[in-house]
Amino acid sequence: MSRYKTKEAVHNRAKDAIGTPLELIYEQCGQYDANPQSKNYVGDAFEAWMDVPKNSRAEADLSEAGVELKATPYKILKDGRPSAKERLVLNIINYMNEAKATFETSSFANKDKLMELIFYKNDPKNKDKSTWTFDEAILFSFPEKDLEVIKHDWETIHDMIMQGKAHELSEGMTDYLGACTKGASSKTLRDQPFSDIKAKQRAYSLKASYMTSILRNYVFGSQTDPAIQKDKFSARTMSHSDSKCFSTEEIATVDELAHKGLDDIIRDKLNVFSGKTVAELKKIFNINISKKTKQLNSILIARMLGLKGNSANEAEEIQKADIQVKTISLKKNGKIKEHMSFPTFKFSDIQNTDFEDSDFYESISKKFLFAVFKRLRNQNPSDDEIVFIGAKCWYLPADDIKNIELVYNDTKRKIQQGVHLKSKINSNNKVTVSNNFIGSSDYSTDGTKYIAHVRPHASLSQYFEGAYSNELPVPAVWSGRPDDDEHYDPSGRFMPTQSFWLNSTYLNEQIRDVVNAFEKNSSETSIDK
Repeated sequence: MSRYKTKEAVHNRAKDAIGTPLELIYEQCGQYDANPQSKNYVGDAFEAWMDVPKNSRAEADLSEAGVELKATPYKILKDGRPSAKERLVLNIINYMNEAKATFETSSFANKDKLMELIFYKNDPKNKDKSTWTFDEAILFSFPEKDLEVIKHDWETIHDMIMQGKAHELSEGMTDYLGACTKGASSKTLRDQPFSDIKAKQRAYSLKASYMTSILRNYVFGSQTDPAIQKDKFSARTMSHSDSKCFSTEEIATVDELAHKGLDDIIRDKLNVFSGKTVAELKKIFNINISKKTKQLNSILIARMLGLKGNSANEAEEIQKADIQVKTISLKKNGKIKEHMSFPTFKFSDIQNTDFEDSDFYESISKKFLFAVFKRLRNQNPSDDEIVFIGAKCWYLPADDIKNIELVYNDTKRKIQQGVHLKSKINSNNKVTVSNNFIGSSDYSTDGTKYIAHVRPHASLSQYFEGAYSNELPVPAVWSGRPDDDEHYDPSGRFMPTQSFWLNSTYLNEQIRDVVNAFEKNSSETSIDK
């Protein structure tokens, strides 16, 4: 049993580890056979330092002190800012037990309400983990405002369990507290109450975006909160004048969050302005910039949310929840103008990565905020001819993620076997090249419509090594390769860089409720007049 029996003793002991190479930490704890190649090397070093044997108990690691121990990595971005390397995985969710719990009696509250978080830099240039050090530690409980969001997140997860839908859980459903897959593989399954369908094993987790906010503001920044202790309990509070505070704005108050979920607050704040034209919104918020400015919609969304900055991404809640703010533009007929793109990918990354480990999966597992504008005239509409019709927070349902997984796996298989390329001469006597990746109008063999597709992000195409191409790990299988080695590499190793896209037809279905609500309100307003 650990000798550190109070939260004060736990925190002060953790602070004493700062700056000591992990190899020395093991030696000081009398452990000389620790393997730096072990994936648990860092976490085990922290537990050894805290005199805690490895365990999987339901209560906190240091039960007498009521403190859970967590070692968590961070990285430094190119702009010099620290960022969480990954989500903070907490305890496994036992669906059978959690169904009987309230938030206050849940396994999450029992194990994770007070944590000693110790941070270390995961340095890709230094593979020798024995030389790594712990860089900072905080005794962490949830700030009052964050706790309200987390309670709502827990209720969302709990409701899915109570409905017999644990197999449909998705990280995009929640804001700060997620339910991430956890196990030997993503196929590890568990029983759930109220359904015979086995659900993927999941664990509570704090999203990487939330951890990044904590890291920047409280760990390496100067922001303080009564719930977070950074200095030793025996030391005076330091000024940290050399620390950088990454300031943010707030969308909601503690009182608002106590009565309503974050998604509802965001939606309601925006929908107050439903029916206003861009010209009217610019007048309301005293915005004097051209509609041609790419930032305009971003600024309008921020102002409607009550923010002073030029982007909703600057809001504390948006950052912590990693909500992806997307402007959707509708044509006069109410249809979405274009598909939704995701970042470009490298063919070699797809070839070697399973779907649930991919960057694409991480992107589509997030929550989205759709702000929908409609054009009253398709060509060059004025500010008076573009209307904000409403907004919604949205995430991809589990069944739709399975549909997208089919697209991903098909793309992976074709990259591994060799992408098929076919050239032809178009009506303008120019060469066009098609490939066999899934397109926006394609169906699966069983007649299911795909909701995503693959195509280039840029309008320029290159079949040779260049800024707009990417190397294929397996040569492409050409049909009619043009006799032009300069522009069509004979090795077949290059083709235009690709992206995954969500189909516009699918997105139309997802925002149908926003459009219908706007049309209903518009109709009722006309009748009243």
